Amino acid sequence: MNYYEILEVSPKASPEVIKAAYKSLMQRYHPDRNPGNAKVAEHASRVVQAYEVLRSEERRVGNEC
Repeated sequence: MNYYEILEVSPKASPEVIKAAYKSLMQRYHPDRNPGNAKVAEHASRVVQAYEVLRSEERRVGNEC
């Protein structure tokens, strides 16, 4: 699974779409909303990692997990 798939966006997505997807996914998967659920916490961590890479144009080019 690559970072685009984690954030559920197209590789051609604009920075605004990437940010909106990140916010939406974090609302759904944030560990505080799902206490004690290790799978959800792990997914939230992957969402954060994907956003950190894809929010920057320089880091975005060619990066997949």
